[in-house]
Amino acid sequence: IVIASAGTVDTGDFDNLEAIHRLRERFDFWLHVDAAFGAFATLLPDDRRLAGWEHADSITTDNHKWLNVPYDSGTWWVRREHEKLQAAVFGNGDPVYLDTRGGNFNYLNLGPENSRRLRALPVWFTLKAYGRKGYQDIVTRCVAAARSLGERIKGSEEFELLAPVRLNVVCFTIRHADEAGVARFLQRLNDNGRYFLSPTWLNGTPGMRAAFANWRVSDTDVRWLWSELQATLPHR
Repeated sequence: IVIASAGTVDTGDFDNLEAIHRLRERFDFWLHVDAAFGAFATLLPDDRRLAGWEHADSITTDNHKWLNVPYDSGTWWVRREHEKLQAAVFGNGDPVYLDTRGGNFNYLNLGPENSRRLRALPVWFTLKAYGRKGYQDIVTRCVAAARSLGERIKGSEEFELLAPVRLNVVCFTIRHADEAGVARFLQRLNDNGRYFLSPTWLNGTPGMRAAFANWRVSDTDVRWLWSELQATLPHR
């Protein structure tokens, strides 16, 4: 199995999915694409970073991110030709009380959980409410907000980017700060209750990440967050 990334959590990086797919001409492997964030990049005009993901054997994404639904709402897709294998892996041994024999189809035989609430319902509601155009607008605004914050950080003397802004995540740090300094900064910022950023490490450097995914995001949020970041610095 080869697991490819499409929109990593810390930096929004994408693997070259077409190149990985071409490797299957030489090697026999299952291609899984982790598209927790990146699946929604398909809504961005002329964005080719997901080219090749249609050849994957399985894909996962997190609906709680850009669909703004409850946290434990993930989706996975498996190619139709793998349905028997999937049922063999996750099936329950055909117990009589579950009535799985005789060709009766049941989704509980295609996943690791037997007992779960109807997580698909809020996903269905939000897709019906906003549709493709609605989510294209949300994703476009979130990506624009991330780039706007990234430009402010580029011109800053106090902060610096740890990675280019590739999607909706801004990975950055305080110049010349150690891990404890970054942790204290994040604690003060998050305790204010207006914004919440999470810690990260990249290439041995402690930092933080701002992920824009809320359906209400606008450039106003970027301006307010930028003011908050500057006001939280210890010398302010």
